[in-house]
Amino acid sequence: MNTEEKFTVPSTQFVENPEGYVLKASLPGIAKEDTELHVEGKTLVLKAHSRYQNPAGFRQVAAEFEHESYAMSADLPEMADVGTLTAKLENGLLTVTIKKRPETQPKKIEIL
Repeated sequence: MNTEEKFTVPSTQFVENPEGYVLKASLPGIAKEDTELHVEGKTLVLKAHSRYQNPAGFRQVAAEFEHESYAMSADLPEMADVGTLTAKLENGLLTVTIKKRPETQPKKIEIL
């Protein structure tokens, strides 16, 4: 019996804007309590597991999908301020927002 867990890499998009970075990951059927997100050094690590149980009184007679386990990691740019990281999981889409460190932001210099 093979007890090794299999992970699928979710579909992702990682973009930069003037204020920071946004990572989006597709996690269909995943609840936020089944999602783990953390930073190791400058690497963002995501793991998520789907859990489906038949409703009370129902017996499964066929299944065309398996429970999915997702995992991925992304190296964060040097300008990323991991202390500002926020994450939201809504309708199967995880959105992670990370601001740029203040000292890396362009500064307008007033001319006297």
